[in-house]
Amino acid sequence: MSSSSSPDPPETPEVRLDLEDIQADEAEVEHETERALGVQHAARRERGRNWVTLGWALPGFVWLAFYLIAPIVFIILVSFWVRTDTGFDSGSWTLHNYGTLLHPFSLNNAYWSNMWRSFITSVIAVVACLVFGFPVAYFLAMKVQRLEYQIGLFIVALAPFWTSFTTRSVAWTYPLMGSHGMLNIILVKLGLSSYNSPLIDTQFSLLSVRLAMIQLYILFMVTPIFFLLSQVDRHAIEAARDLGGNWIRTFREVILPQTMPGIVIGSIFIFVLTMGEYGTVNVVSQGAVSSVGTYIQNLTAGIQYPQGAAAAVLLVIVLVLGVFVITRFAKLREEI
Repeated sequence: MSSSSSPDPPETPEVRLDLEDIQADEAEVEHETERALGVQHAARRERGRNWVTLGWALPGFVWLAFYLIAPIVFIILVSFWVRTDTGFDSGSWTLHNYGTLLHPFSLNNAYWSNMWRSFITSVIAVVACLVFGFPVAYFLAMKVQRLEYQIGLFIVALAPFWTSFTTRSVAWTYPLMGSHGMLNIILVKLGLSSYNSPLIDTQFSLLSVRLAMIQLYILFMVTPIFFLLSQVDRHAIEAARDLGGNWIRTFREVILPQTMPGIVIGSIFIFVLTMGEYGTVNVVSQGAVSSVGTYIQNLTAGIQYPQGAAAAVLLVIVLVLGVFVITRFAKLREEI
Protein backbone atom coordinates (compact mmCIF):
# COMPACT_ATOMS: atom_id res chain seq x y z
CA MET A 1 0.00 0.00 0.00
CA SER A 2 1.51 3.25 -1.03
CA SER A 3 1.82 6.16 1.38
CA SER A 4 -0.01 9.36 0.58
CA SER A 5 2.25 11.61 2.75
CA SER A 6 4.82 13.77 1.02
CA PRO A 7 8.30 14.63 2.41
CA ASP A 8 8.89 18.01 4.16
CA PRO A 9 10.13 20.68 1.87
CA PRO A 10 13.82 21.47 2.31
CA GLU A 11 14.78 24.66 4.16
CA THR A 12 15.75 27.47 1.88
CA PRO A 13 18.76 29.74 2.65
CA GLU A 14 16.35 32.59 3.36
CA VAL A 15 14.66 30.57 6.13
CA ARG A 16 17.95 29.58 7.72
CA LEU A 17 19.10 33.24 7.63
CA ASP A 18 15.92 34.38 9.35
CA LEU A 19 16.38 31.79 12.12
CA GLU A 20 19.99 32.87 12.69
CA ASP A 21 18.94 36.52 12.86
CA ILE A 22 16.22 35.71 15.37
CA GLN A 23 18.63 33.72 17.53
CA ALA A 24 21.22 36.51 17.34
CA ASP A 25 18.61 39.08 18.29
CA GLU A 26 17.46 36.94 21.21
CA ALA A 27 21.06 36.53 22.39
CA GLU A 28 21.66 40.28 22.12
CA VAL A 29 18.45 41.03 24.03
CA GLU A 30 19.47 38.58 26.73
CA HIS A 31 22.94 40.14 26.91
CA GLU A 32 21.50 43.63 27.13
CA THR A 33 19.11 42.50 29.88
CA GLU A 34 21.95 40.94 31.87
CA ARG A 35 24.04 44.09 31.42
CA ALA A 36 21.14 46.31 32.52
CA LEU A 37 20.59 44.14 35.58
CA GLY A 38 24.33 44.31 36.31
CA VAL A 39 24.33 48.08 35.99
CA GLN A 40 21.32 48.33 38.31
CA HIS A 41 22.99 46.03 40.82
CA ALA A 42 26.22 48.04 40.65
CA ALA A 43 24.25 51.27 41.07
CA ARG A 44 22.48 49.90 44.14
CA ARG A 45 25.77 48.72 45.56
CA GLU A 46 27.36 52.13 44.87
CA ARG A 47 24.44 53.87 46.59
CA GLY A 48 24.91 51.58 49.55
CA ARG A 49 28.58 52.46 49.72
CA ASN A 50 27.74 56.15 49.49
CA TRP A 51 25.39 55.83 52.45
CA VAL A 52 28.08 54.00 54.43
CA THR A 53 30.62 56.71 53.55
CA LEU A 54 28.14 59.39 54.55
CA GLY A 55 27.55 57.61 57.85
CA TRP A 56 31.28 57.58 58.56
CA ALA A 57 31.76 61.22 57.51
CA LEU A 58 28.66 62.68 59.17
CA PRO A 59 30.16 62.92 62.71
CA GLY A 60 33.15 64.78 61.30
CA PHE A 61 30.91 67.15 59.36
CA VAL A 62 28.86 67.83 62.48
CA TRP A 63 32.03 68.46 64.48
CA LEU A 64 33.38 70.90 61.89
CA ALA A 65 30.04 72.64 61.57
CA PHE A 66 29.74 73.13 65.32
CA TYR A 67 33.32 74.07 66.17
CA LEU A 68 34.49 75.75 62.94
CA ILE A 69 31.67 76.98 60.72
CA ALA A 70 29.30 78.08 63.49
CA PRO A 71 31.93 80.21 65.32
CA ILE A 72 32.93 81.90 62.06
CA VAL A 73 29.31 82.68 61.26
CA PHE A 74 28.78 84.02 64.78
CA ILE A 75 31.89 86.21 64.56
CA ILE A 76 30.64 87.65 61.27
CA LEU A 77 27.28 88.44 62.86
CA VAL A 78 28.90 90.04 65.91
CA SER A 79 31.04 92.23 63.66
CA PHE A 80 27.88 94.09 62.62
CA TRP A 81 26.59 94.68 66.15
CA VAL A 82 26.41 98.11 67.75
CA ARG A 83 28.41 98.82 70.90
CA THR A 84 26.37 100.64 73.54
CA ASP A 85 27.11 102.00 77.00
CA THR A 86 25.32 99.10 78.63
CA GLY A 87 26.48 96.31 76.30
CA PHE A 88 25.68 95.41 72.72
CA ASP A 89 22.67 95.98 70.52
CA SER A 90 22.27 92.93 68.30
CA GLY A 91 19.06 94.28 66.80
CA SER A 92 20.74 97.28 65.14
CA TRP A 93 23.37 96.49 62.58
CA THR A 94 26.10 98.83 61.42
CA LEU A 95 29.19 99.00 59.20
CA HIS A 96 30.91 101.36 61.61
CA ASN A 97 33.14 98.61 62.99
CA TYR A 98 34.56 97.94 59.55
CA GLY A 99 34.72 101.64 58.72
CA THR A 100 36.87 102.28 61.77
CA LEU A 101 39.37 99.67 60.63
CA LEU A 102 39.36 100.53 56.95
CA HIS A 103 39.63 104.29 57.26
CA PRO A 104 42.22 105.51 56.82
CA PHE A 105 43.55 102.51 54.85
CA SER A 106 47.23 103.22 55.43
CA LEU A 107 50.14 101.97 57.47
CA ASN A 108 49.47 104.83 59.90
CA ASN A 109 46.41 102.91 61.01
CA ALA A 110 47.35 100.74 64.00
CA TYR A 111 45.43 97.73 62.75
CA TRP A 112 46.97 97.69 59.29
CA SER A 113 50.46 98.45 60.56
CA ASN A 114 50.16 95.39 62.81
CA MET A 115 48.73 93.44 59.88
CA TRP A 116 51.71 94.39 57.73
CA ARG A 117 54.18 93.51 60.51
CA SER A 118 52.51 90.13 60.98
CA PHE A 119 52.55 89.52 57.23
CA ILE A 120 56.30 90.21 57.00
CA THR A 121 56.89 87.95 60.00
CA SER A 122 54.85 85.17 58.39
CA VAL A 123 56.72 85.44 55.09
CA ILE A 124 60.07 85.33 56.92
CA ALA A 125 58.91 82.30 58.93
CA VAL A 126 57.74 80.46 55.80
CA VAL A 127 60.98 81.11 53.90
CA ALA A 128 63.22 80.31 56.88
CA CYS A 129 61.33 77.11 57.73
CA LEU A 130 61.66 76.01 54.10
CA VAL A 131 65.39 76.81 53.95
CA PHE A 132 66.20 75.07 57.23
CA GLY A 133 63.53 72.38 57.15
CA PHE A 134 64.00 71.00 53.64
CA PRO A 135 67.56 69.72 54.28
CA VAL A 136 66.33 67.97 57.44
CA ALA A 137 63.49 66.28 55.57
CA TYR A 138 65.81 65.43 52.66
CA PHE A 139 68.33 63.80 54.96
CA LEU A 140 65.71 61.74 56.78
CA ALA A 141 63.97 60.57 53.61
CA MET A 142 66.80 60.22 51.09
CA LYS A 143 70.00 59.59 53.05
CA VAL A 144 68.74 57.35 55.86
CA GLN A 145 68.14 54.03 54.15
CA ARG A 146 66.62 51.86 56.87
CA LEU A 147 62.98 52.50 57.66
CA GLU A 148 63.33 52.01 61.40
CA TYR A 149 66.08 54.63 61.52
CA GLN A 150 63.91 57.04 59.53
CA ILE A 151 61.00 56.60 61.93
CA GLY A 152 63.25 56.88 64.97
CA LEU A 153 64.93 60.08 63.80
CA PHE A 154 61.59 61.54 62.75
CA ILE A 155 60.19 60.88 66.24
CA VAL A 156 63.23 62.65 67.68
CA ALA A 157 62.50 65.61 65.39
CA LEU A 158 58.92 65.63 66.72
CA ALA A 159 60.12 65.66 70.33
CA PRO A 160 59.41 69.41 70.85
CA PHE A 161 55.72 68.70 70.22
CA TRP A 162 55.65 66.49 73.29
CA THR A 163 55.58 69.63 75.44
CA SER A 164 53.01 72.39 75.54
CA PHE A 165 53.19 75.39 73.25
CA THR A 166 53.70 77.87 76.11
CA THR A 167 56.47 75.78 77.64
CA ARG A 168 58.33 75.72 74.34
CA SER A 169 57.97 79.49 73.97
CA VAL A 170 59.32 80.13 77.47
CA ALA A 171 62.10 77.55 77.08
CA TRP A 172 63.18 79.18 73.82
CA THR A 173 63.06 82.73 75.16
CA TYR A 174 64.87 82.88 78.47
CA PRO A 175 67.76 80.39 78.14
CA LEU A 176 68.61 81.48 74.57
CA MET A 177 67.60 85.11 74.14
CA GLY A 178 68.90 88.26 75.80
CA SER A 179 72.35 89.59 76.62
CA HIS A 180 73.11 86.57 78.82
CA GLY A 181 71.32 84.06 76.65
CA MET A 182 73.03 81.16 74.97
CA LEU A 183 73.06 82.86 71.56
CA ASN A 184 74.86 85.97 72.81
CA ILE A 185 77.20 83.89 74.99
CA ILE A 186 78.37 82.02 71.88
CA LEU A 187 78.92 85.33 70.07
CA VAL A 188 80.88 86.63 73.09
CA LYS A 189 83.06 83.50 73.08
CA LEU A 190 83.74 84.11 69.40
CA GLY A 191 84.67 87.70 70.13
CA LEU A 192 81.81 89.07 68.06
CA SER A 193 79.69 90.55 70.85
CA SER A 194 79.66 91.65 74.47
CA TYR A 195 77.30 91.44 77.41
CA ASN A 196 76.85 95.20 77.71
CA SER A 197 76.18 95.84 74.02
CA PRO A 198 75.01 92.63 72.30
CA LEU A 199 75.64 92.35 68.59
CA ILE A 200 72.08 91.05 68.03
CA ASP A 201 69.17 92.44 70.02
CA THR A 202 67.28 89.32 71.06
CA GLN A 203 65.81 90.53 74.36
CA PHE A 204 62.04 91.10 74.00
CA SER A 205 62.43 92.25 70.40
CA LEU A 206 60.82 91.59 67.03
CA LEU A 207 63.85 89.50 66.07
CA SER A 208 63.37 87.23 69.07
CA VAL A 209 59.70 86.78 68.14
CA ARG A 210 60.58 85.81 64.58
CA LEU A 211 63.32 83.42 65.71
CA ALA A 212 60.90 81.79 68.14
CA MET A 213 58.26 81.36 65.44
CA ILE A 214 60.79 79.70 63.13
CA GLN A 215 61.76 77.27 65.86
CA LEU A 216 58.18 76.56 66.89
CA TYR A 217 56.71 76.03 63.42
CA ILE A 218 59.56 74.48 61.41
CA LEU A 219 58.17 70.98 61.92
CA PHE A 220 55.04 71.97 60.02
CA MET A 221 57.33 72.28 57.00
CA VAL A 222 59.52 69.24 57.72
CA THR A 223 56.65 66.77 58.14
CA PRO A 224 54.84 67.05 54.75
CA ILE A 225 58.11 67.35 52.84
CA PHE A 226 59.49 64.27 54.60
CA PHE A 227 56.49 62.12 53.70
CA LEU A 228 56.54 63.21 50.05
CA LEU A 229 60.29 62.75 49.74
CA SER A 230 59.84 59.22 51.08
CA GLN A 231 57.59 58.51 48.08
CA VAL A 232 59.89 59.95 45.42
CA ASP A 233 60.58 57.41 42.67
CA ARG A 234 64.22 56.37 43.10
CA HIS A 235 64.25 54.90 39.58
CA ALA A 236 63.46 58.33 38.15
CA ILE A 237 66.43 59.79 40.03
CA GLU A 238 68.74 57.06 38.75
CA ALA A 239 67.42 57.56 35.21
CA ALA A 240 68.10 61.30 35.42
CA ARG A 241 71.66 60.63 36.57
CA ASP A 242 72.21 58.06 33.83
CA LEU A 243 71.09 60.65 31.29
CA GLY A 244 73.86 62.97 32.48
CA GLY A 245 71.88 65.24 34.81
CA ASN A 246 73.86 66.71 37.69
CA TRP A 247 72.46 66.98 41.21
CA ILE A 248 71.01 70.46 40.73
CA ARG A 249 69.19 69.56 37.52
CA THR A 250 67.98 66.25 38.96
CA PHE A 251 66.68 68.09 41.99
CA ARG A 252 64.93 70.72 39.88
CA GLU A 253 63.42 68.36 37.31
CA VAL A 254 62.67 65.24 39.37
CA ILE A 255 62.68 65.81 43.13
CA LEU A 256 61.26 69.32 43.44
CA PRO A 257 58.09 68.74 41.34
CA GLN A 258 57.22 65.68 43.43
CA THR A 259 57.73 67.52 46.72
CA MET A 260 56.03 70.77 45.70
CA PRO A 261 52.66 69.78 47.27
CA GLY A 262 54.43 69.25 50.61
CA ILE A 263 56.12 72.64 50.34
CA VAL A 264 52.79 74.30 49.59
CA ILE A 265 51.00 72.52 52.44
CA GLY A 266 53.75 73.41 54.90
CA SER A 267 53.76 77.03 53.70
CA ILE A 268 50.00 77.28 54.17
CA PHE A 269 50.18 75.87 57.69
CA ILE A 270 52.97 78.21 58.76
CA PHE A 271 51.50 81.27 57.07
CA VAL A 272 48.06 80.81 58.61
CA LEU A 273 49.35 79.97 62.10
CA THR A 274 51.91 82.78 62.31
CA MET A 275 49.65 85.49 60.86
CA GLY A 276 47.17 85.19 63.72
CA GLU A 277 49.76 84.37 66.36
CA TYR A 278 49.52 86.27 69.64
CA GLY A 279 50.61 83.76 72.32
CA THR A 280 54.21 83.58 71.17
CA VAL A 281 54.32 87.34 70.64
CA ASN A 282 53.15 88.01 74.19
CA VAL A 283 55.40 85.41 75.84
CA VAL A 284 58.58 86.13 73.89
CA SER A 285 58.33 89.92 73.67
CA GLN A 286 56.64 90.48 77.04
CA GLY A 287 54.41 93.11 75.45
CA ALA A 288 57.22 94.97 73.66
CA VAL A 289 56.06 93.76 70.22
CA SER A 290 52.55 93.84 68.84
CA SER A 291 50.90 91.95 66.00
CA VAL A 292 47.48 91.73 64.43
CA GLY A 293 46.74 88.87 66.80
CA THR A 294 47.61 90.91 69.88
CA TYR A 295 45.59 93.82 68.46
CA ILE A 296 42.48 91.64 68.24
CA GLN A 297 43.20 90.21 71.68
CA ASN A 298 43.38 93.69 73.17
CA LEU A 299 40.04 94.59 71.59
CA THR A 300 38.33 91.52 73.04
CA ALA A 301 40.01 92.05 76.41
CA GLY A 302 38.57 95.55 76.41
CA ILE A 303 35.05 94.17 75.77
CA GLN A 304 35.13 95.64 72.25
CA TYR A 305 33.65 92.49 70.76
CA PRO A 306 32.05 93.98 67.61
CA GLN A 307 35.21 95.77 66.56
CA GLY A 308 37.34 92.76 67.51
CA ALA A 309 35.06 90.53 65.44
CA ALA A 310 35.38 92.88 62.47
CA ALA A 311 39.16 92.82 62.83
CA ALA A 312 39.06 89.01 62.93
CA VAL A 313 36.90 88.86 59.80
CA LEU A 314 39.33 91.08 57.90
CA LEU A 315 42.20 88.88 59.11
CA VAL A 316 40.41 85.78 57.80
CA ILE A 317 39.95 87.49 54.43
CA VAL A 318 43.67 88.30 54.29
CA LEU A 319 44.47 84.69 55.20
CA VAL A 320 42.20 83.36 52.46
CA LEU A 321 43.85 85.67 49.92
CA GLY A 322 47.29 84.57 51.09
CA VAL A 323 46.42 80.89 50.79
CA PHE A 324 44.96 81.52 47.34
CA VAL A 325 48.17 83.23 46.21
CA ILE A 326 50.31 80.37 47.58
CA THR A 327 48.28 77.68 45.83
CA ARG A 328 48.11 79.62 42.55
CA PHE A 329 51.82 80.42 42.63
CA ALA A 330 52.81 76.80 43.17
CA LYS A 331 50.04 75.34 40.94
CA LEU A 332 49.21 72.78 43.63
CA ARG A 333 46.35 71.17 41.71
CA GLU A 334 48.56 70.48 38.71
CA GLU A 335 51.30 69.05 40.91
CA ILE A 336 48.89 66.66 42.63
